[in-house]
Amino acid sequence: MKKLVTIVFAIMMLSSFVYAQHKEQLKGKRFENIVQIGSGLYLQNGYYGEMNNPGGAMRLSYGLDTRLNETWSVMPGIGLTYMIGEISHHHWESGVLLPEYGADPDNYACIDVFSDIRYHFKADRLRMVIGLGPALSYGDGGTYYIDADPSDPLNQCDKFKHLGVWIRPSVMFEFGRHFKLGFEGNLGLNNMRILYPEYHVVNTNRFANLMVVAGFGF
Repeated sequence: MKKLVTIVFAIMMLSSFVYAQHKEQLKGKRFENIVQIGSGLYLQNGYYGEMNNPGGAMRLSYGLDTRLNETWSVMPGIGLTYMIGEISHHHWESGVLLPEYGADPDNYACIDVFSDIRYHFKADRLRMVIGLGPALSYGDGGTYYIDADPSDPLNQCDKFKHLGVWIRPSVMFEFGRHFKLGFEGNLGLNNMRILYPEYHVVNTNRFANLMVVAGFGF
């Protein structure tokens, strides 16, 4: 885990270094603020995925796209993501999305910082941008709730780790000067579940989400 965090941090620092190296050349170039909102699937791998897939995911993010030249850019940013396990076992009540009574879904909310390297394809109208970069997140997945056995020692134990390490591929299409639409993935690289061997919680699992994303640049 420490190695993953170190690698991601190094990549982010490298992005900053590249930006600094091109700073003088960037005068007069375009800096674009990009706000994006998206929704899609939340998936878990392994043993726990069989019980919780598919889930739903929602995300709001802001990035500052900094052009290095006509084709390459760096976009650091910050995002908020909420992932809901077993989305089919939820219902709306008084404007709030609630799980079924007695259910214990693997929900996870987090804030993350990211730094994407982006390649811009040249085109007159519909322009395509592909991106890839690392992210670090800090989140909260709540605690276990064993409705069938209130005395279960897992009750009120934390489910997930706070720190997550991700890789973020994306494909975006730009319409006109401001509007964007595309796909964004966040693929977890580290185990997120806290293990409790004494309570037979011994299986690791990683998170991932894939979303349709709409954005506005200014």
